Amino acid sequence: MTDIFISYASEDRARAGQFASAFEARGWSVWWDRRIVPGQAFDAAIEQALEAAKCVVVLWSPDSAASEWVKNEAAVGAERGVLVPAMIVPVKLPLEFRRKQTADLTDWRGAVDHPGFASLCEAVEPLLGEAPRAPVAPPTLPAPAGNRRLPLLAALAVVLAGGVFWGVSQRAVPPVAPVPAPQSASAGEGEWSAARIAGVYRGAVVADSKGGSRNGVSVTVEFVDRYTVRLTSDYPRIPAVTVRVSQVGDRVLADGGDTALVVDPTRTPQRLDYSPHGELSFSGVR
Repeated sequence: MTDIFISYASEDRARAGQFASAFEARGWSVWWDRRIVPGQAFDAAIEQALEAAKCVVVLWSPDSAASEWVKNEAAVGAERGVLVPAMIVPVKLPLEFRRKQTADLTDWRGAVDHPGFASLCEAVEPLLGEAPRAPVAPPTLPAPAGNRRLPLLAALAVVLAGGVFWGVSQRAVPPVAPVPAPQSASAGEGEWSAARIAGVYRGAVVADSKGGSRNGVSVTVEFVDRYTVRLTSDYPRIPAVTVRVSQVGDRVLADGGDTALVVDPTRTPQRLDYSPHGELSFSGVR
């Protein structure tokens, strides 16, 4: 049985990936990827996952509010008493869902200490049979070479891996030795680096706030340093953007800002879901 079923519009896929990664980082299992195994009926697979999930998190946006799929999934979650709504883009909700308290995540970009995300998790926990967790205070870590700090999510992963249960003990976290930044894209085999997501991704613009979809688009991800990549494209509507990234579980996510980026380096072919400044959404493989 899956812990969480994420209901979202296809235009919000990159944002849904951020939620999936953040939930998985807490140890929760998530069903969100709508790419169905060949030979499996699309609606049957979704219905099965929807009925089996302990919790249904719906991501409300103008696109999802207009989607019959999302409204039907949200209705099933409400009927089962396991619906937890979150607003990711300001929108007037469908009438039948306006009475349900909705977490505000319109400005959330992945931070685990965001008030809206904390509220969302507090609503999810009882449905999973968990006692509410104490808030996790972000630890202060020594700066790596180049006077940079480890991204917040990576820092939390280091703390948890070291066995420090901050939320219960409230004790100071022992100093963690800084990890030196690699000097080039050839990072060591066991050392994570943004170089691992560099390359050319070919796919399509699947949604555009100022135009339609477009096939045959390429996005190039250039390695800048361990935590930074620069993205460019052969399609004029996609601007050049420099993005800070961090690894959460198996995925690499944009670390703050108004650009959403999700890459899963464990998949073959490696896939990029990318939304520069929230204006359009690109999806492609390397």
